[in-house]
Amino acid sequence: MAFIKLNELEVEVEDGTNVVEAARQHGIEVPHYCYHPGLSSPANCRMCLVEPHVFFPPAGAIVPDRQLATGCTTVLRTAPPDRKLDGKYDFIVYTDSPRVKKAREDILEFLLVHHPLDCPVCDQAGECDLQDFSYRHGHDKSRYLEVKNVPPKKDLGPDVLLYSTRCIVCTRCIRFCQEVSGSSELGLIHRGSHDEIDIPRAHDGMPLQLLDNKLAGNVVDICPVGALISKDFLFKSRPWFMKKESSVCAGCSVGCNITVEYKEDGVYRLKPRFHGEINQHWMCDDGRLGYHYVNSDDRLQLPMTRVEEELRPTHWADALTQVTEKLSEADAAEVVVIGSAQGTNEDNYVLQQFAHEVLKTEQLGLFGALPGEEHVFPQFTIEADKNPNTAGARQMLSNGAPVLEGEALWQKVSEASIVYLVNGAPGRPLESVEKAALESVDFLIVQDVLPSEVTALADVVLPGTTFVEKDGTFTNSKGWVQRVRKTVDAPGEARLDWEIVQQIAKQLGGEMGYHFAGEIAIAIAENVPGYADATHQNIGDSGVKLA
Repeated sequence: MAFIKLNELEVEVEDGTNVVEAARQHGIEVPHYCYHPGLSSPANCRMCLVEPHVFFPPAGAIVPDRQLATGCTTVLRTAPPDRKLDGKYDFIVYTDSPRVKKAREDILEFLLVHHPLDCPVCDQAGECDLQDFSYRHGHDKSRYLEVKNVPPKKDLGPDVLLYSTRCIVCTRCIRFCQEVSGSSELGLIHRGSHDEIDIPRAHDGMPLQLLDNKLAGNVVDICPVGALISKDFLFKSRPWFMKKESSVCAGCSVGCNITVEYKEDGVYRLKPRFHGEINQHWMCDDGRLGYHYVNSDDRLQLPMTRVEEELRPTHWADALTQVTEKLSEADAAEVVVIGSAQGTNEDNYVLQQFAHEVLKTEQLGLFGALPGEEHVFPQFTIEADKNPNTAGARQMLSNGAPVLEGEALWQKVSEASIVYLVNGAPGRPLESVEKAALESVDFLIVQDVLPSEVTALADVVLPGTTFVEKDGTFTNSKGWVQRVRKTVDAPGEARLDWEIVQQIAKQLGGEMGYHFAGEIAIAIAENVPGYADATHQNIGDSGVKLA
């Protein structure tokens, strides 16, 4: 640990910590643009200048260094005993001296020379570092009277626009494409005050695109100004009108930590949230843009029952009565219950209780999105399993017995008279074997969020909820148990999946009586091996790693 004097504070920091991070850890803001904790530090914006102090032998005093230093590249380490300042400090640095303040003002004035005054129409307004630092550290007026440079807007790919007039050439986006995605699409063209971010030309003269870079949306997140814009979010909302909640991406089994930004009328965007062991600062575009089904006008909002070969809306009471009558008449050996790898641990645990304790069946299977491609980047992996909770669902459903999957599952389904299937995987097509097995079932009950090939075969359809409409947990492929939290209300009369199952269980004489998802998590902690510490209180925002 390095013992430093930071302004008037005496603090200890880990060796290797730079001044920007050391200051952040102790509530001191060192403004910066080019520096990002997940990328290399080029020290090109100069906004993070600080004033280090050194020992001056002739006078025997500790004095300010002749030059200011960049906080992002000034690394703090334990000094040898004979190099300590004042006999005890490994480093002395000031982030708020008059020299530092004057340098920041000058740098901000320089960065704003060609910047347009378009904050009222800029998507970044309200979360813009240039806007915030100008207010806190800059001049109140510009002395620049000449004509500003007006570089063109550029289309950088499927979801990314570049408003070049706003760019301060911090190069975060370039370094991200080089260091994290490894695709190196972006670079600098021209020189001096005419520098521009652009896509270099290939040998055939055609521009390269971000089309093959599934991490492209991260360049929008890390842009400190309003230069890089998401087409998906463009002009949708001001940041201060949206609420935010910590959650987990449901796009694959990585379990990226995210922030859900929403209003009463739906989800507006998903952004990555830092987790050092899982996704660092990043998320993929599949997960980022995969929320639209939540806001779909096609969402299932009412229960439906099949009448004369057609599914028609009905009341919950009628639908549940039909389900319970069929289940009460069935032999346990002819019933198959199928949980969802899209559902939470709490959903699947209650489903397992329902199957074992109420229906007395050991035939439990697992359903979910079909596998996709795995994409490996230098600092990130998108896994082939496109379900957020395959590992957790298997553990919740097993109860000591094997969970049916693949051919074994569909063989059992083809022999069953009643199947209770929880889906929740939007747009999931059925393979021929799966469709044939489900068509052979006498009575098919489907819990789902959207009309699908599965619901088209159902005798009763029960509208469930998505990951942003419920509280619960997912277990990722590495064994991290993490929280998902409710942000928006489910549409129409859709209900929580575990509540639907519990209601049916009660009508069949079951004794389940959970009131909220946290109670189920406590039951999981008490009964599922490895989950003793996985209560909602223990998990918090960081998750719990299974032993």
